[in-house]
Amino acid sequence: MNNDSIAVLFRWVLNHKYLFVTIAFVAIMVFFDKHNLIEHFKNQREIVSLKAENRELKEQLDELRYRSDELHKDVTIMEKVAREKYGMHKEGEEVFIVKD
Repeated sequence: MNNDSIAVLFRWVLNHKYLFVTIAFVAIMVFFDKHNLIEHFKNQREIVSLKAENRELKEQLDELRYRSDELHKDVTIMEKVAREKYGMHKEGEEVFIVKD
């Protein structure tokens, strides 16, 4: 750039200083600020994703609480789970494990 083009640019900036300041401010806010728009949109997507994950985990928790309540209400179900899943048995019982 030569001196004439720099002078023309400088005059344009002086004549349109409010527009120049507005454009500079928007550019700083969009790209360079700590809380820029790009980071804002990334954070919004993450929030949506985390809310969906939170909802799924709450549903799983509700299901597990329901199953736990059912186990504690009915002793026969608790015994069945203890026998089948954990291989437990009562005293004096013989356990036969059949593998497929």
